[in-house]
Amino acid sequence: MTEKLKFNSIFITGLKAGVASIVLNAILFFVFHAAGVLTDDIKIHDDQALTIAPVIMSSLVPSLVGACVFFLFEKFSKNGWRNFRILALVLFVLTLANPFMGIPGVTVGYAVVLDMMHVVVAGSLMYFLSLLNIK
Repeated sequence: MTEKLKFNSIFITGLKAGVASIVLNAILFFVFHAAGVLTDDIKIHDDQALTIAPVIMSSLVPSLVGACVFFLFEKFSKNGWRNFRILALVLFVLTLANPFMGIPGVTVGYAVVLDMMHVVVAGSLMYFLSLLNIK
């Protein structure tokens, strides 16, 4: 890529990825909540069950932060896209352990669904960033 991308276009791309993540993760949440996999018996934060609000925030905020981090990589490094993908992969793999280790009394099914939501956010961001025609 010969010219650097503008923050505006990268932020909008992160926003698109966030909205796509919200839609897909909301569907996952309601389907698995109705199926009884995501139960109100398991408390996530402050002794509260998982609701749709944290799912929305956890889908949007990482997408926007990831887009901003990508912008910094693109602006200040020669191989921004490659370096960002390496960092994103490492962080993604680390987040997969969080539902299993960070939630007391979590069931395997519950943790797997949360990991699926992580896949949606990471995959959505990487997909939408790849549409920017980065080299």
